[in-house]
Amino acid sequence: KVQASRPQLGAWNAPTKGGGAMSVLAAPLEGEEIAGIRARFPDFDGDVPEEAKYWSRGDLELFFGSGGQLKPRETAKTSVPTCALLSRLRQRLAEDGIEEATAEYRSFCRHLREHSEAPQRLPAAASCTEVPRAEKPPGLLKVPVIVRSPKDWKARQWGLDFWRREYGSEWWKLRARSPMFELDKKSADKLAVDGTVAEYVDYVRVVQKLDPSCKEDSMLAFPRVALGSWCPFVSCARTLFESSWKSLRLPGVKDFSVRWMKLFSATFNMDWVEFMSRYWKVSLAAPGVISRLHKENHSAHAWYSQIEGRRLFCLFPPTDGRCLHEESGTPCGGPEGYAAAASPVDIFFPNQKRHSSFAEARAQVAVLEPGETLLLPMGWWRYDVALTPSVTLHHPFWNLENRKHILSELKEAFVEEQMPPELKELSGRHFAVLQEHIADDEDSDMDDD
Repeated sequence: KVQASRPQLGAWNAPTKGGGAMSVLAAPLEGEEIAGIRARFPDFDGDVPEEAKYWSRGDLELFFGSGGQLKPRETAKTSVPTCALLSRLRQRLAEDGIEEATAEYRSFCRHLREHSEAPQRLPAAASCTEVPRAEKPPGLLKVPVIVRSPKDWKARQWGLDFWRREYGSEWWKLRARSPMFELDKKSADKLAVDGTVAEYVDYVRVVQKLDPSCKEDSMLAFPRVALGSWCPFVSCARTLFESSWKSLRLPGVKDFSVRWMKLFSATFNMDWVEFMSRYWKVSLAAPGVISRLHKENHSAHAWYSQIEGRRLFCLFPPTDGRCLHEESGTPCGGPEGYAAAASPVDIFFPNQKRHSSFAEARAQVAVLEPGETLLLPMGWWRYDVALTPSVTLHHPFWNLENRKHILSELKEAFVEEQMPPELKELSGRHFAVLQEHIADDEDSDMDDD
């Protein structure tokens, strides 16, 4: 299944009889330890609760640093913002010895400080122009364009509160660097924790309240992780998808994915709705959460609809691959996906020795607002970052322009390498027939009901 399995969190905060939060990772903290932590916060002049000896050191730091306002979830008043996920992240940083944020986030924090009034500026690129906006999608998708989502579009209602209320108990992998890339080596880049949708939305609210401007001196106090490329429609939101998928297809966008995925599913006796549902993905993000500079896998076109908040997109044409020092990776990670082509370039402050050719790059930028959809042609590079609490609906798709690449996507999704030899041979024949059907498909009618 695409849904992440629930991790074992028995070693995390468990409620005590008094309603406090007890850490079962170690014995209760001694008074001297608590006093030592308190001494680092001279502005704190309140009382220390008796149950504080059962808190983690990270919880104590949060309590003292907030003047006694923030406590672990189990002891906090409902009117006080709390964040179990933030405490868990801080503990992971300490356990893994991570002493700095990802290079991308450090760069963005600096960029935002220097260009807070116009974060869409890219001074290091050869050119930086706005993505054009249009009344309707173009007949042939060659360059990025932004269109308005339909006013009666059902997905317009799917904001943070919706996902927390309807599917808050669902688990997903939360990553400091998203999507995964095979060449990631640093601990900060590989940081990942499991969390529920409700936990993540609470985390977004706390980050927005306490660190909305992504301050450089708060990078470890408020570490950023993404709930990216979540596939709720495969599992928990299957019924919602079955009743909505037709209306989720943007008017005027030539998308033949449904037709070809139906054909693929029929060929291999699969549930076509379940298979197709994995290609509508939801990304939730706190301010400062970044999607690394990369390309869509298997030369897919893609659209990104902003449901809530504002998101900055920095785009580069396929011909800029040399300027971006393209790196290739193989499949890795779990159901949240991976990047097959990524760039190591810091787009805000590129290394002048290693990445001097970035000075020739031609960027297009846009701040996507709620109700807007960005259409991105195959092969284009994308970097994006949430400027405010954000929900984005993302759909990769194929049509007559990039159809020769959908077979590689379908083969990868089919996990052909796990088959015995006799089934591999059979699947090979099926794929050959499927390829002929797709190659011969010249019907422009997209009525796939």
